[in-house]
Amino acid sequence: MRFTHLLLITLLALSKAAYAKDIHIGIEPFPPIITEDGTGYAIDMFKAIEVISDLKFHFHIMNYARAKKELKNGNLDLIGLTPKGYETADFYGYAEDIDWGVSAKVDLFTLNTKHFNIDSLPEQSIGTLRGNADFFSELLNIPRNKFIEVSSLPQLIQMLALKRLDVITFERASTMTTLEKFKVRDVFYQNVAKIPASFAVRNNKAGKELKATLDKYLTQIKSNYYFTAYFHYQKMKDAGKVSIPDDE
Repeated sequence: MRFTHLLLITLLALSKAAYAKDIHIGIEPFPPIITEDGTGYAIDMFKAIEVISDLKFHFHIMNYARAKKELKNGNLDLIGLTPKGYETADFYGYAEDIDWGVSAKVDLFTLNTKHFNIDSLPEQSIGTLRGNADFFSELLNIPRNKFIEVSSLPQLIQMLALKRLDVITFERASTMTTLEKFKVRDVFYQNVAKIPASFAVRNNKAGKELKATLDKYLTQIKSNYYFTAYFHYQKMKDAGKVSIPDDE
């Protein structure tokens, strides 16, 4: 009897896997929401959807610029994290944000608070991740020629630590956790924007159907549960010094 029960469970699992709908997601590392090794709060959230649906998610780590290109070309079904409602008109010509979103704060980070006076900074002195400079330039009303893009968050942090950049700008929690990982101390931050972070599907019939499906399941699994620890960063003061724990 026990063998029969186990066999039935196995057959059901195999049946579900056989008919699973594969969803390919292009994601930029955004720790702790999405880490470079493919873990994080958002990954756990999507895996919870797999349990109650016929969806099977495949995660592809890449920078945001490439993710947008692959979505536009039809090679991905979903990308993230997107600045919900704040992307360019060109982006919304081929993409559409899902309804779900989590509040994210964008900060400036520097080793010297005088650099918060953006007007005094020279060209290519503000670093951000590839695919983000045009967006931040428009959002923050900072000349585009003051930005330089790099391929990864660790690289961005290292360039700040080596004083090759006066300022870097990106989402608060991901930048702070990376600063902590590399033990970069005496970094000051200042909030400059608050943006809902989300995911986007293709702006076509299949994409809209996927959007409706995801929004339904994200409500069912109570998605905010997976971001409880993340909200700590949203409650911090709008300016201050990044706290780096001492080595034990």
